[in-house]
Amino acid sequence: MKDENHSFFDITYNLNTKETKSKKIQKEDYDKNILCGDCDNGILGGIYEDYAKDTLYGENLNPEIAPKCENFINPDDGAEYSICNNIDYTKMKLFFLSLLWRASITDRPTFNEVSIGSKHEEIIRKMIYEKITPLEEEYPIVITSFMRTENKFENLIAQPKRIRTKGGLNGYIFLIDSLQFMFFVNSNDHKIPEYILKSTIKESGELTTLHLPNGSELEFFKQILGK
Repeated sequence: MKDENHSFFDITYNLNTKETKSKKIQKEDYDKNILCGDCDNGILGGIYEDYAKDTLYGENLNPEIAPKCENFINPDDGAEYSICNNIDYTKMKLFFLSLLWRASITDRPTFNEVSIGSKHEEIIRKMIYEKITPLEEEYPIVITSFMRTENKFENLIAQPKRIRTKGGLNGYIFLIDSLQFMFFVNSNDHKIPEYILKSTIKESGELTTLHLPNGSELEFFKQILGK
């Protein structure tokens, strides 16, 4: 995880005793060698990151282009979720994919579980720099949040983890400041499950966030860690 001073810590949490231990490991996990200044600041920072920051955290956006969000509760199981409309699909999805792409091409040890392969790296690189709008089913992203839980994990950036669905679909989980982004990297041999397509960001500008219920975060981590 990372603190407000941009220092990274190795966090160990004992699921049985609920004790947490932390050890400072380094200052800012940033790889300055993977991008040129114009690419990083002009394209990724100036176009995608600025828009995503303002949209996700509700700052500095003109009301005409600001997302319009509503909260819902599923009457069948009580699950809470939010749907935001008026999202710039191309900017937001390319921002998300830029996180996955940069994590895959860097040699930094924090991202050693993220390896999408040279074919996917080149496809995403081309999308980002040529501003190509991906299809909904291309690299779908599911967002969950800890905003409804006691442990919100604010100001926390966890080491990304690789996952694999029962159907053989590869995925990567990024936990960033209470929000969890699950990226799915598909091939022609793997059909994207309907539950993923239903929740991913839509070309219509619809963005869904699934809120984990209070008390479920530790059980959720047990599943992710295979405990």
